Amino acid sequence: MQVFLQIVQLIPALIQLIKEIEAVIPTSGQGEAKLTAVRQILEAAYEGISELWPVIEKVVAILVGLFNSAGVFGKSE
Repeated sequence: MQVFLQIVQLIPALIQLIKEIEAVIPTSGQGEAKLTAVRQILEAAYEGISELWPVIEKVVAILVGLFNSAGVFGKSE
């Protein structure tokens, strides 16, 4: 339950981080680089975040999938 609460608290920051990275690098096919940037930023900002990374990675994938299906991110080549 503790991990769940920590993740829920991180969701607004994750959404903002994902959107900011997408704004800077809107090209498709860069998902892995964008995910790496999310991880590196979180690890630089929050001590101990690497323990939560497996869950955060799944949450990021869910959020990005939601944004893509909702058309939040425009397609760019």
